[in-house]
Amino acid sequence: MKKLSRFFAIAALLILSGCFDTVQESTINDDGSGLFVSTMDMGKLLGMVKMVAGEKEGMKDMDKMKKDTTIYLKDIRDSIKNLSDAEKKLIDKASLKVIMNMPDEIFSMAFSFPYSQPADVATINNLLKKTKQNVMADQMEKFMGGDTSGTDEKKAMDNNLLLGDVKSDSSISEVDDYYKYEYKKGKISKKLNKEKYANVENDKTLASLKEMNQMGISSTMKTIFNLPRPAKKAEGKGVKLSTDRKKVTIEGSLDDFFEDASYFEYEIEY
Repeated sequence: MKKLSRFFAIAALLILSGCFDTVQESTINDDGSGLFVSTMDMGKLLGMVKMVAGEKEGMKDMDKMKKDTTIYLKDIRDSIKNLSDAEKKLIDKASLKVIMNMPDEIFSMAFSFPYSQPADVATINNLLKKTKQNVMADQMEKFMGGDTSGTDEKKAMDNNLLLGDVKSDSSISEVDDYYKYEYKKGKISKKLNKEKYANVENDKTLASLKEMNQMGISSTMKTIFNLPRPAKKAEGKGVKLSTDRKKVTIEGSLDDFFEDASYFEYEIEY
């Protein structure tokens, strides 16, 4: 079980960094308000869990685990450190949908953040990282936990130490950290921070993701904007525009980021 616990802690770090398949979708209303939804598809993780767990004692019940629940983030607000006043207002309206089905290897987490103005999306991006780090550690802790009496007490202590590091680690980086964003009414843009990207090889977290990618555990990143009216302008190497010009999609892989990070840049006016 110690090996499995350490595996979960490492997996949590990879998920927090953007590993596996992610979709960020913004639906924008005419007045600038909208809904931002960030979904992580981690079904691949469950296949890895089964492989690592094997026939270990106590793991058979986990193989049957199913979960479908909604968490209102206002209920966990006090457990997330260093929230600004703006972040507190946004988190009070946010929710998280968790779906897990071990037999079918389904595991997804969808964070939903309603917002009142385009500038809120920049705040949501920062808030999402803080929230994801805290919530993911808690979910993993529950996933690995159990009775804290007898022989399980040591296991619970080990888990708390491992996942406590995940909650408090401010050095965990993400692909999004390498871009600069602008959110205004009628305009959205994402530009590569070239100065920072020049040192990407020194990023230990992304180096781990790259290693996982080379092992065949690939990940895709998709961004979707549902606009209130047709786009006047939608530029970028990875940009795809719907026929009615109201939906913009940018989709790529971790390989794209390392080969040509400008692929994920975009400039949209509507």
